[in-house]
Amino acid sequence: MQKRTLNNGLKVICYPIEHAMSVEIGLYIRAGARYENKENNGITHLLEHMHFRQLGDMNQKDIYGTTELMGTSLRGTIHKEMLCFNVKERPKYLEKSLDIFEKILTTYDWTEEQLESEKKVVINEIYEKEDEVTLEKIYDQAIWRKNPLKRGILGGEENVKGFTVDDLVGYKKEIFSKNNVTLVITGAIDEEKSREIFEEFGKIKINEGVERKEKVEVIKGRQFKREPDVKLKNFASWNIVDVQLSFDVDLTKIKENELLFLNSIIGGGDGSYLQTEIRENQGLVYDIYSCVDIFSKESILSIIFSIDKSRLQLSILEIIKILKQLKNIISKKDVDRNMAFFTENLWYWAEETKELNFQLGSDFLNDKEVLTIEDRIMANERIDFQRMREISEMIFRKENMSLIVIGPTKGITENKLRELLYGKYDNEYNEKD
Repeated sequence: MQKRTLNNGLKVICYPIEHAMSVEIGLYIRAGARYENKENNGITHLLEHMHFRQLGDMNQKDIYGTTELMGTSLRGTIHKEMLCFNVKERPKYLEKSLDIFEKILTTYDWTEEQLESEKKVVINEIYEKEDEVTLEKIYDQAIWRKNPLKRGILGGEENVKGFTVDDLVGYKKEIFSKNNVTLVITGAIDEEKSREIFEEFGKIKINEGVERKEKVEVIKGRQFKREPDVKLKNFASWNIVDVQLSFDVDLTKIKENELLFLNSIIGGGDGSYLQTEIRENQGLVYDIYSCVDIFSKESILSIIFSIDKSRLQLSILEIIKILKQLKNIISKKDVDRNMAFFTENLWYWAEETKELNFQLGSDFLNDKEVLTIEDRIMANERIDFQRMREISEMIFRKENMSLIVIGPTKGITENKLRELLYGKYDNEYNEKD
């Protein structure tokens, strides 16, 4: 693996993969809801769309036509903290693809006509999403509150209608700037070609940008400011309730791979504690799993399940019981059982280069340690059950916890759930620990 911060401030990684039959190119820009404000929320998403309208001398028809002839497509995606452009193609098309990515970096010319046309597309997308009632939407508002991550990536209709070409150009100059953009090439690429890419992309003029002074409120002993709480949303027409029990994670004390490994033990797959005990042994839920949201400064571990309303309180108490016992019951057997899947799965990154490309881009962009597949495997193999016990005790505390319930909740109040969740957390199980 070769990684460079070029003289123009562009970060580039070239990661050859032996026997790879394709190349994945990814361009990652630090942008999105986290870095927007109330007035410009949604501008990153609209800007992503505009890159499919015009790229230098290529119009929309040219862009799609070129990628179709290559048997691939250019993908644009928005995350809370990142704007991404990706393409996967055969090595013989590498030059054509790199030319497209140069154009993405250097294009600032769009017409008002193109913008107004694309606004209609984006607004229709907003309308479609507004009609959806999802746990994720309620989660963002309840969990993040004053944190900028609470913002959606689409923005609102009024914001989108108000954006001008000058707004987009000014914003692009701000985010497509030194040390804010990473280019990653993974797969069938050799050292000679990597050197050529470093040289070629080092010639591109990159904007100076502006210094971002992000203000994130922090309270003592916590990674970010978010008071634990309960959020209840009633939808009488639903048949079951959807539940999300979330815990803050301090990434200054817990490594990402440790958190992901703990998640696999708890509820990340078949044979996990929650699947075995809550679903199979007790039959309390239709389905249950845990997942992790990792951002640059914050992280959340969540347990998500659907259940009949009548069993809501019992299921919550039983889940909490398991979580509080983990500090004593996670064993070497649990680690050994999960290690094979957790570690061996990394080797598949060598064949499906998209995941590896994204991880490398995200890590390099956010100044995290950039690891090879082999390095990641070695780091995982150092994990032991004692460390899993330690971090489970760090995470599964009352002060880190929030609960979101949506569905037919008539007769249930937020105060009742708060009492259940926080009042019994200590009293119900401490004597049994």
